[in-house]
Amino acid sequence: MSVLTIGFLVLCCGIAFMGMPDLNRTLKLHDREQWNALLGSQGSFMASFDRLTLFSWTLSRRFEISDNIDIQYAGHQAFKRATRVKYTMLLGMSLIIIGFISSFFGY
Repeated sequence: MSVLTIGFLVLCCGIAFMGMPDLNRTLKLHDREQWNALLGSQGSFMASFDRLTLFSWTLSRRFEISDNIDIQYAGHQAFKRATRVKYTMLLGMSLIIIGFISSFFGY
């Protein structure tokens, strides 16, 4: 059970660090059209998925397409962070699966 609890804590920690305010701010300043496509034009229900949208956009390295060097730099920095967060969440999910399996078999 402790592995399951640690897995949930690691997963929640990964989700908490999913936001990328520097990239969000840089996109808003330098490429308003891309920012509106990603974050700005969503309704109130979809506003809760802003972090997930920017997170997946960063992991797919779409910031490299931009002509603005500031967006590319902020995107590269955010990509490093997003990669760490991705692996943190994968570790959390792995621990949750191991915890469920071990509790199912009584270990």
